Formats: sequence, C-alpha cells, structure tokens
Amino acid sequence: MPVYEYRCRSCDNTFSALVASSDTPVGDVECPRCKEHKAEKLLSMKATVIGGNQVTDSARACPRASRDSGFT
Repeated sequence: MPVYEYRCRSCDNTFSALVASSDTPVGDVECPRCKEHKAEKLLSMKATVIGGNQVTDSARACPRASRDSGFT
C-alpha cells in the first residue's frame, strides 16, 4: 500500500497516510489531529533507496536534474 501526503483544510495539519490505493477518495482520509475528513492530497517528491540505508530524492538521483530546477 502506498503512503501519500495530505494537508487538512480544517486545521492545516500536514500528515502522511497509508491508503489502499491512489483511487482512495480524499474524503475517506481522516486527519490524525482534528479527526476531520477534509484532507487534500499533496504532491510529494519520490524517494529512492540506494544501497543498504542511503536514501536520496529522485531529482538528486537523476543526472539530468539541473540545479535551477528547484529539486536540488
């Protein structure tokens, strides 16, 4: 199951949630702080695991990512 990032429109809390699929309606996601169901899905950067326990974001792992792209 994938982990997605959300922001609650009620209390402005940003949180991660493990959901069944990307098709899960955001109305089904509960904010852990205020318990409201007013979350919006955020765009987040994909993480890549390299080797044993070294993690980097995709832009740094991509040799074509420029320093001016905002992903450095």
